[in-house]
Amino acid sequence: MRQRFIALILALTICHSGFAVAYLLRFPAWRAPDEGAHFAYIQHLYRTGALPVFYGKYEGTYEAHQPPLYYLTALLFVAPFLRGEEMPLTALYVARGVSAFWGAVVVVATFLLTWLLFASSPSLAPRPPSLYPSALPAATLAAFFAALLPMHLLVCASVGNDAIAGAMTALTLLWLCWMSTSVAAPSTRLWRDAAVAGILSGFALLAKSSNIILLPLAAIGVLLKACETLSPLTSLQKGKKRTSQKSHLSPKLALAWKPLLAFAIAYLLVAGWWLGRNTALYGDPLAVQAFLEGFRDSPKPADFLEPGGRYALNGPMPLTTYLMWVAQITLFTWLGVFGEPNEAVKGLARLLEGTEPSWHWVLFATLIGAICLLAMVLGVVETVRRSRQALKERQWYGAFVHLLPSLLLLLVFLSFVQFNRHFFQAQARYFYPAHAAMAYLFALGVFRFVPERWGWAVTVGGAAVLLFLATLVWWQWAALTP
Repeated sequence: MRQRFIALILALTICHSGFAVAYLLRFPAWRAPDEGAHFAYIQHLYRTGALPVFYGKYEGTYEAHQPPLYYLTALLFVAPFLRGEEMPLTALYVARGVSAFWGAVVVVATFLLTWLLFASSPSLAPRPPSLYPSALPAATLAAFFAALLPMHLLVCASVGNDAIAGAMTALTLLWLCWMSTSVAAPSTRLWRDAAVAGILSGFALLAKSSNIILLPLAAIGVLLKACETLSPLTSLQKGKKRTSQKSHLSPKLALAWKPLLAFAIAYLLVAGWWLGRNTALYGDPLAVQAFLEGFRDSPKPADFLEPGGRYALNGPMPLTTYLMWVAQITLFTWLGVFGEPNEAVKGLARLLEGTEPSWHWVLFATLIGAICLLAMVLGVVETVRRSRQALKERQWYGAFVHLLPSLLLLLVFLSFVQFNRHFFQAQARYFYPAHAAMAYLFALGVFRFVPERWGWAVTVGGAAVLLFLATLVWWQWAALTP
């Protein structure tokens, strides 16, 4: 079992690496979203040894508001190639390779996350292998989804902090789920688990500011785990009488704040300096107002929806049409159709005009995307069912963990909506922090209706379809040629 497990992880990593390298070499230099500005951040670190300060869109590097984790890790490998040329191509491809590495972390974390959740009972208690035959096929399918979805490969083919943001989110999600396997853990281990959750959540924030959404999720998880571990329910499960529950509940639950404090201290030790720096420089911990002010002249919904808007030359666009337009472009960028967000806007215009020569491939890719989205919706429904079953067994943390991938996806979706209320940003890469969660939900939705004896056959079929989609996008659109 262990050898098979390791062999699958190795095969999935090789598959991801092969496609990631093929994409990063084929995708034109400096054409990924904001790639030049992200690279300029690395150059600034190399030349000055200090973090850049955000002054707006037209002064310095306009990605200076980003947390530094990706740029510091990339600098370790890029620095030897930064001497001489202003925009060295070798350094660019090395920085893209760093993104590909973090993408591999996402793939492996997805495999482990899916296996862990499939290999546990509804209450998340470990089960013998004979009781979860679908765990390994489901984990493999989820990892193939994570490795081969074109959005993932295009993120890995660019210089930017999206890949590391997805990796740190996936690792945090994996750790919170792994904590569920330690039933009746001693208090010292509980504090350690809480501290590690704080460290991972802190590093997730240092990867990308939008990962602040992990803070409430991880804090709630730590609190629920502490209450479940320290409450008299544990002793009740061992045969003690229920009559003692009320008298012991208050003092034991009162101890739950200690793991939460360990979580908070660990989080602040990792990310507190960044929040403090932003407050000192920009007046708020996440530099949100400075960002909104610095990009105030970027395209906004009002430019399309209001009379006299920049892009409303033929009159304002109806709200329903605008929302469908944003949804379609976001879907195209999720599937890699047309290769890059600006090209996706142009490609959609050609489709509506009936002049797009690759319309049949677009239709085929969209059909695959629709099936994947349907499977994810079914996966969300299944997480709710499993969570309710855990609640019936009075497993509060288990119920929370089953819902966690869906909750993470919901928060990422809400942050995407909020961002698009301010700016026109129909780009699926903003969903990348939830990439591992989406891959798990996809596999969960598929295996909800698959008999166990068909598990590997469905995994092979699903992987073949995803391989075809990744190859199609690489061949048809990754080079950004008309």
